[in-house]
Amino acid sequence: MSYKFDSLIIILNKLDSGETVTVNSLINELEVSQRTVHRYIRTLRVAGFPINYIRAQDSYSFEDGYSLRRTNLATDEILAFALAKKMLHNLGTGIGQSLTSIESKLCVGETQLPRHIILKPEPPSFEMRSYLTDIHNAIMNFQKIKVTYDALHSNKESSRTIMPHYLFFSDDFWYLRGYCEDAEAFRTFALDRMKSLEVLNENFIPKNITPEEELSSSFGAWLDGKTQEIVLIFDEEVKSQVLRRKWQQNQQEKELKDGRLEIKFIVKGLGEIKKWIYQWIPHVEVKKPLALRRSFYSDLKMTLERNVTSDNQNKKQLITLTRI
Repeated sequence: MSYKFDSLIIILNKLDSGETVTVNSLINELEVSQRTVHRYIRTLRVAGFPINYIRAQDSYSFEDGYSLRRTNLATDEILAFALAKKMLHNLGTGIGQSLTSIESKLCVGETQLPRHIILKPEPPSFEMRSYLTDIHNAIMNFQKIKVTYDALHSNKESSRTIMPHYLFFSDDFWYLRGYCEDAEAFRTFALDRMKSLEVLNENFIPKNITPEEELSSSFGAWLDGKTQEIVLIFDEEVKSQVLRRKWQQNQQEKELKDGRLEIKFIVKGLGEIKKWIYQWIPHVEVKKPLALRRSFYSDLKMTLERNVTSDNQNKKQLITLTRI
């Protein structure tokens, strides 16, 4: 550590402790020239420390209320920090320790949520926390990773070499967006479907993609597929429920004359939005695209047939039991 840096720390500590700090006192203690003292003070001011010169006492001090050791937080700021700590502490011991360190530096005591605010985020597994840390480091160092992946749609394990680009959180799950060398395309990987992960000693040049732009056209975690417009009509009974939140950044809403609600989405692929549509049955109609409308009809027909068959079997069993 340089002598200049040590001197700057000494000056800051003296100001913070409320000592009378003059040019002469600093000349004597630091054994430097008057010109050097003025240069040190100027350096600290440029760095953002609010140092005032008190002409009557020919001394320096911090602005009233400023301290290196004490930060006066408003009630809403303390609540915001407590909320953040509650939501983030489960991501790993490293994050938990960092939050505790920040808390001690703020000198606000241990922040706790009020008893009337309840948050119960599901803690990720030890493997998940490890994956988050390893992937974060790999992204920062432009290192490839190799994972054993159990794809949700196929339930088959495969080995993938990935150039990791960014992590995102959607619907209670963590996802990695990266370039898959095996598929020769960008893919989305759910961290909970990873069976193993290894950071390789191989670097890569990141592709020119913008996470914000990609995610703006996503529905949930689904980012792969053909871009297309989805048009849905919702019955008036569920209109207020549908409008409770913004489901996608680019969604457009229009109230129809009959009281129903029309919503348009621009999405990549249909995998995620199909599951979302099904939760609104029987109060939703698929207008566009035609392929989704047909798929929706086919799924409804299959579900109806399956339940009718099951219902008939139950009736036969009931008749048999009655006869017995």
